[in-house]
Amino acid sequence: MSVIELKNINKYFGSGISKVHVLKDVNFAADRGQLILVVGPSGSGKSTFLTIAGGLQTPSSGSVEVEGQAVESLTKAQRDQLRLNQIGFVLQSYNLVPYLKVKEQFEFVDKIKHEGNLDQKELADLLDQLGISQLVNQFPGELSGGQTQRVAIARALYANPDIVLADEPTAALDSEKVAEVGRLFKNLAETRNKAVVVVTHDLRLLDFADKTYEILDGKISLKDKEHVTDR
Repeated sequence: MSVIELKNINKYFGSGISKVHVLKDVNFAADRGQLILVVGPSGSGKSTFLTIAGGLQTPSSGSVEVEGQAVESLTKAQRDQLRLNQIGFVLQSYNLVPYLKVKEQFEFVDKIKHEGNLDQKELADLLDQLGISQLVNQFPGELSGGQTQRVAIARALYANPDIVLADEPTAALDSEKVAEVGRLFKNLAETRNKAVVVVTHDLRLLDFADKTYEILDGKISLKDKEHVTDR
């Protein structure tokens, strides 16, 4: 069974003559141990797809299931718990607390989510894997873009979610850094048995993906790497 599945998702914005059909009968599934890309140009519906998959936004019709449970059947409190316990977000803005040191970012998670987080050895191993162990006493403003990105990934994984959703994690990175991030996400999916879903327009990540979906004009399709648009 897929850890997350979207079934016949439609999303509309606006009403009347300004009504826009952003996602059109979207079907998608991700399994543990997989790195899955969702690619497409700006305005194709990728960000809307990500927010619906993560339970941040409600579809106009269709169903999102996490571990076989329909998200729309949950109360608001239950959805909050779902995002807290089972879904980790890596957003373009990183969402790190600027006045907290790197090590305090994880202590902050402990205050919100009291159980089920990585233990100290697991956290140390994760920081080593990401190459940021030496940064624990730094503030976000003292980090490079790549370092900030890896801290954001570590914080998302610290809560030990089943699903990691990343939004344009390689934006503005050179090819060497893109390859580094691709290998990182691939390794995290395989060694930590996570479903990692990366929404991106960066086709340089294709070689690291187990599956690649493409969104064009609100419609999604599973693609072979060589058949992705503009490849």
